[in-house]
Amino acid sequence: MVSDKIGDILYVIITIIIEGRINMTKKKKSLLIVLSVIIVICAALCAAFIPKVCHNHGNNVNTSNSETVTVPEKYNEYYERNHDFVGWIRIDGTKIDYPVVRGSDNSFYLSHNFDKEPEARGTIYMAYDCDPELKSKNTVIHGHNWLDDTVFSELAQYSDFDYYKKHPVIEFNTRTQMHKWKIVAVFITSADPAEDNDYVFNYVYPNMGGENFSKYSNELKKRTLFNTGVDYYMNDSFITLSTCTRDVDKDGKRADCRIAVVARMVRDNESEKVDISQAEINNNPKYPQIWYTNHNKDNPYIHDEQWYPYELED
Repeated sequence: MVSDKIGDILYVIITIIIEGRINMTKKKKSLLIVLSVIIVICAALCAAFIPKVCHNHGNNVNTSNSETVTVPEKYNEYYERNHDFVGWIRIDGTKIDYPVVRGSDNSFYLSHNFDKEPEARGTIYMAYDCDPELKSKNTVIHGHNWLDDTVFSELAQYSDFDYYKKHPVIEFNTRTQMHKWKIVAVFITSADPAEDNDYVFNYVYPNMGGENFSKYSNELKKRTLFNTGVDYYMNDSFITLSTCTRDVDKDGKRADCRIAVVARMVRDNESEKVDISQAEINNNPKYPQIWYTNHNKDNPYIHDEQWYPYELED
């Protein structure tokens, strides 16, 4: 026990002083004994208090604004149902309010529900190459668009500026962390190189930090449908929500396009509120080539560099 060791130390100090192993006057000896007792008592109090502080801190959940928040008990229940459960996605004022899983590939949960049963709607899932504890710079989450209000269908409505202004904040929590995220960009791109001059913008790459960040950031600024006014820097963490969009379809011909919503984590001691009065429409966003073709317009970005992120280690 710590208290026993402290008592032993006090006994040794007083013995040394009383037996005269240290040359000093009687008055000084008395003073030294008193000081020794005070010091040892303080040490004992610290030894008793510090473990409690550490223990209590361990029960706290990490949050973006340093507040203590309890992770919902249902998270543990969902994890018991399916060990692929990694978190929860929710957007206030929408039907997007779902558990998120992470499989061993990006295919299984396209056609299986949370309980791993075959289902065409699938379930919302984190890309398998992203870290479930948000250690990836860019955490990517996918879901189907069924043109209704299930899974990620409502996400496609972010192409509308007014819709964004009603829903500028995303909540994505892991099994142990509670976080809010402010949207910084919304853009449309194609998953088919034939629709964009033999190019696919790799917005789903998880390691967008380091030397990738500057050009990634430039792409976001050019492609976003509106400027949200939310700042972001390389030391921020990002999530990207991705689903299919029908906005580029024409004459019944379906384009293989995606809408992506990129948000950054609310920082420590930062308000989660967004000043939407600072947001404005981007009058010349960068679309995939098929959009310009379908609208009979010249592509002002046709000579842009076809940027690919460097493969960086986690």
